[in-house]
Amino acid sequence: MARNKGVMSRADYTAATSAHVPQNGPSTARAEKEARRTGKLDPLVDPAGYGLIRRSLIRFNPRPDKLWEVAVGFPVPIEDHLDTTGSMGDNVDRALKILPDTADMVHSVLPGCDPQHAIGIFGDTEDRFFVICRPQFEMDAEKIVKQLTLMVPERGGQGNGKEDPQYGLFAAAYLTASYANRIGLKGYDFAISDEPVCNYVDARQLQRVFGDELYDKLKENGHEISARKLPDTKEIVSVLLKRTHAFFLQVDDRRDTTASWSEVYGRERVVALPSVELLPHVKTVIIGLTEGTLSLTSAKKFLRDHEVGSGDARRIIDSVANIPIGAQAALPNFKKRPKKGDLFKSKTDLWPIDANELSEEPEAGKKAKKGSRGSNNWL
Repeated sequence: MARNKGVMSRADYTAATSAHVPQNGPSTARAEKEARRTGKLDPLVDPAGYGLIRRSLIRFNPRPDKLWEVAVGFPVPIEDHLDTTGSMGDNVDRALKILPDTADMVHSVLPGCDPQHAIGIFGDTEDRFFVICRPQFEMDAEKIVKQLTLMVPERGGQGNGKEDPQYGLFAAAYLTASYANRIGLKGYDFAISDEPVCNYVDARQLQRVFGDELYDKLKENGHEISARKLPDTKEIVSVLLKRTHAFFLQVDDRRDTTASWSEVYGRERVVALPSVELLPHVKTVIIGLTEGTLSLTSAKKFLRDHEVGSGDARRIIDSVANIPIGAQAALPNFKKRPKKGDLFKSKTDLWPIDANELSEEPEAGKKAKKGSRGSNNWL
């Protein structure tokens, strides 16, 4: 897995797991113990931490001429919402185990891009601990592994016949800021569960999850939402679909689960996930089909080449056959995406400098310095 600096490699993954994952017990053992002691999450994975809004931005290298060079490529935010209740209580450990495969496979269908992962979890509002954990969008192994070990999964749970991923979907819809959206493109969002979804959010639970700054932060991010008139889950997903290609990945064949998520997402966005271990494969097929880097024929070959059993492969292909294939590639600015090596005058500019502009303005870097609007929020 050859990579640029700051992008996941298997060697980095091995070093990160050695540094952060306990030798015995679940990978989240230390975080769970600390949460029982303090009743709090680490700010890195607390949805109320770090200003609530999660950002996916271009990574730049500074140049001597004061311009900014794209370091890796076009940033693609990819957010996961993993069910960690009941039989899915060890999903953080599973996600950690398959992380290098996820990075390799996803990278293979996003040539010239910078995949940025936010792997979060959800439980149930009736559970003892935390409704969701939401990390930052990250790229390198050390940061992603560390965030995963800071999660606090419920594992058991009281339950109400449904789980509560809608709070994570709410955050993904309203509390995310990405460069991709600024130029009219989309990221990816995957909810993974074997249970139906609840069809509403509760003001008290929103307060519990996001804290006192929530409505100010929503307004800061361009959303006027009142505690007296909250969107339901279907409305949340309709907003989410404006900024991401969003899908529900279903772990089992329960009809009530399929019906519940189909009502919210549309049947074409409910995709079979034969096992969590096949999450990298299913995500990669969906992303590749949406980006146009895979076809249904090459997706079959991809699954075969990665040793997915014929029954599971057939089930996956049947599920993705009706997704909006090529939806990202059809967006107007898809072919204009910034690439590695492009130059920007300011980190906050929308587009890189045109080659003609560079040749006409050799002092562009000096002029840009005066008008720069950069901030510490930008990578």
